[in-house]
Amino acid sequence: MNMYVLALIVVPIIFAVLYALNDNKAYYKLLSYVLCIFGTAFSILLALKGPVKFTISGSTFSIVEGIILIVEILILVFLFWVSIKHRRKNVLLLTFIQAIIFVYSSFFMEKHHEVTLNVDNFSIIMLLLVNIIGTLIVVFANGYITEYEHHRHMKSKQKQFYVIICIFISAMNGLVASDALTWIYFFWEITTLASFLLIGYNADEEAYNSAFRALYINLIGGICFALGNILFAKQLGITTLTGIINHGKLAGIYIVPVFLLCIAGFAKSAQMPFQSWLLGAMVAPTPVSALLHSSTMVKAGVYLIVKLSPAYAGTKLGTAIALYGGFTFLLCSAIAISQRNAKRVLAYSTIANLGLIICSAGMGSSLAISSAIILIIFHAVSKALLFLCTGQIEHTIGSRDIEDMQGLIHKAPALALITAFGAISMILPPFGVLITKLISIEAAANNPFIAIFLILGSAATTLYYVKWIGNLLSYPENKLIKNPKIDTNIYLPLVVLSVLVLLASIFVSPIYNNMVSPEINVLLPHAAKGLSVSRAVITSQIGGFNNEIVFIVIGLVILIALAIKGSLITKADRKNIYMCGENNIEDETMFRNANGTYDKATVGNLYLSHILDEKTLTLLGTIVSVSLILIVILGGLS
Repeated sequence: MNMYVLALIVVPIIFAVLYALNDNKAYYKLLSYVLCIFGTAFSILLALKGPVKFTISGSTFSIVEGIILIVEILILVFLFWVSIKHRRKNVLLLTFIQAIIFVYSSFFMEKHHEVTLNVDNFSIIMLLLVNIIGTLIVVFANGYITEYEHHRHMKSKQKQFYVIICIFISAMNGLVASDALTWIYFFWEITTLASFLLIGYNADEEAYNSAFRALYINLIGGICFALGNILFAKQLGITTLTGIINHGKLAGIYIVPVFLLCIAGFAKSAQMPFQSWLLGAMVAPTPVSALLHSSTMVKAGVYLIVKLSPAYAGTKLGTAIALYGGFTFLLCSAIAISQRNAKRVLAYSTIANLGLIICSAGMGSSLAISSAIILIIFHAVSKALLFLCTGQIEHTIGSRDIEDMQGLIHKAPALALITAFGAISMILPPFGVLITKLISIEAAANNPFIAIFLILGSAATTLYYVKWIGNLLSYPENKLIKNPKIDTNIYLPLVVLSVLVLLASIFVSPIYNNMVSPEINVLLPHAAKGLSVSRAVITSQIGGFNNEIVFIVIGLVILIALAIKGSLITKADRKNIYMCGENNIEDETMFRNANGTYDKATVGNLYLSHILDEKTLTLLGTIVSVSLILIVILGGLS
């Protein structure tokens, strides 16, 4: 099992080197499929073997520590160089602060002679997400990135793209497998650097501005992480996540390092007021959005916050974190209603759902933590699918505007149906995302403010996805030319992700019983005694829910519908638009207005942009979220 863990960290680096050695796109395609097979196989084998914990010591530890030291120095040198070159004083200042912390941590703190890799059930879940979803996205990129560069008249940078993606996958694997806080921080900073480089992929002013914004905000989070590590070591002698979990609830001045690590998690997960970096990151190619900014990198933030839950479960700090996450969930869901750009809808949806995960973690009960972990799984798969579909839709119709997607079911039926399925999996039963939202609402029963946030946020989520689904499946107003071209590199990942969405929802009970429940026993061993929700309630809500039967019934209904399609279901009959007798005879899409002149009849969704104004709500969100963060630390210290 040790071999599987080390291979998942080391082998992607080998693939990065292989990508760097050749410019042949057929070669890239081969490597991508091999990487996908490797990542999928090794992560599944590790999951079948179960949790593993082992120590690296002696000469091996010394060599690895030396490599980490060199890489950290190179990262700092690069950050100094790029901030000076592009005259980014804010990034330069943060890099200088980070350099001071690095020198202190590396040369003035107690040294250790071994390090532990602790791959528990939560780490296994994260490894499965990174290495299955992540490598499928790399396969998708083979069919996407060439056309993307062609449309933008760019000089090909695919070699750089694949190299950075492989390094990122390695770093994510190292992050979730590590137990030492210093190692987690090291891999954390590599993901920040990878995100910066990939957001700036287009190499234009918009891309550079977005990339530096992401770098600036995540450097703030990185500095908080590093300071938190120092305080944990100095105050409590804790240097590992296991040490935090075993220590349990913290209070007073000892809550400060927990607060600092939570700030790092908030920044990485793009929670308010840090959300602007994720919204700006949507300028990057779709595979980048799907991999880094939806399914994996942003999950590192909520992964850390869930792991820290034993330190704040049942405290004022935990309640403040829950309110903070719930508020972000509601506000960003509301803003998403006003968006027409599909990528921005998905970006706000991502921020909102990460807020829901943080809210659940903050509540600190067994039921809530279970919901947080399960939501990480379902959200990663469904949102990766939706981001990839959005990218392909843009290539198909030349637009990300949801209103321009009317009639997609006629032009690209397979793509429209897969996209609609992905959206449905986010809002309707018996799919896992809705189940976890209902569990979170039940866990919030003792706090009416949190419950209201979650109920209203869930309702808003349903609204913006239903609008999108309606456009995808609507009959086209004008005749569209079908696009029969099917690229295996594009559609294979979409189909596999759709199957994963379905399988995860069908087998939610085994997932909970075999992977989530054991993790809850580790994180909250005394939850049944110390918190309001007992293990029996969780089992009745998740472990005892027979989702398989529900999907069997749905499957039978679909089969019956297909069998009788010819006799009961007829082909769509397109009707002309009727404008109360005021239609233009020559063109039924024109009508006579009050002035006697003719206008074109148009239909579209209601976006409530005058009520849910993005700028106004963002300002409100910034004020409230900053206030809640202050309450977090003041409440924790009291």
